[in-house]
Amino acid sequence: MAISRVLTLLVPLVVLVGAGCAPAQDEVAPEPTVTHGGHWHADSRQGSFRVVAESVGFEHVSCRMWIEWLPAAADGESSNASVARVLLEELSDGFWTCGNVQLTGSVLRIDSHHVYSLEPRRFTVALGEPGSYRLQSAAPL
Repeated sequence: MAISRVLTLLVPLVVLVGAGCAPAQDEVAPEPTVTHGGHWHADSRQGSFRVVAESVGFEHVSCRMWIEWLPAAADGESSNASVARVLLEELSDGFWTCGNVQLTGSVLRIDSHHVYSLEPRRFTVALGEPGSYRLQSAAPL
């Protein structure tokens, strides 16, 4: 009789705890953050920049960031096809979050935090012709 009483008490507890541990079926990864702006020139070509930041991970969420060079739109048409796309490797190594993103002219600034130490840092990147960039600084805030 004592065993059936214990089971009667434990079964609902196991069901509740198990339900809390099960992965959500409807969970969807967050949409990437997209920032447009700036202007680039290379030979006779020109256009603007697009920066795409994607959060990755689940316990220590970091980011991956791509820089895209978009061609200038012809006669009011918009173009989503990029001339070049590169991963911002210095920020996308799995140790940094993507915070506030500012794109002014050809300078990209990203406020970030280290995922383990929580050290705040601002990455400043000079954007060049399609496919090229230069990390100017990764200074603590």
